[in-house]
Amino acid sequence: MVWRDIDGKDLLKIGELAKLAGVTNRTIDYYTNMKLLDFERTTSNYRLYDVAMVDRVHQIENLKEQGKHLTEIRQILTPERRDIQSQIKQLEQDIKRIAQSDNLEQIKQLATKDLAVVKALLLLLH
Repeated sequence: MVWRDIDGKDLLKIGELAKLAGVTNRTIDYYTNMKLLDFERTTSNYRLYDVAMVDRVHQIENLKEQGKHLTEIRQILTPERRDIQSQIKQLEQDIKRIAQSDNLEQIKQLATKDLAVVKALLLLLH
């Protein structure tokens, strides 16, 4: 059964999330305690998870299969890292625009901006 919050967002109880993600309730509970999964509390004190947490569990499981430890996974999935991922996507879009541009000044501006972002990303990753 899918719950809906006041904003119309679909939410799942722990068992529903576990079933959809293909893991146990205990795994969901452990990931929650490790601060890997976000949840909301109901007035009855139930934890409700956004449907997007199914994908998050799959990400966690994939990273575990790659040999990553949960503390390392938490660092990978922090908001700062998600921001890095969005910046990388922006860089990719900028590179496509540069490749299609004939305007040398525009190319120079994009390249300068992107170089600064890449340097910032490298600092965050190390």
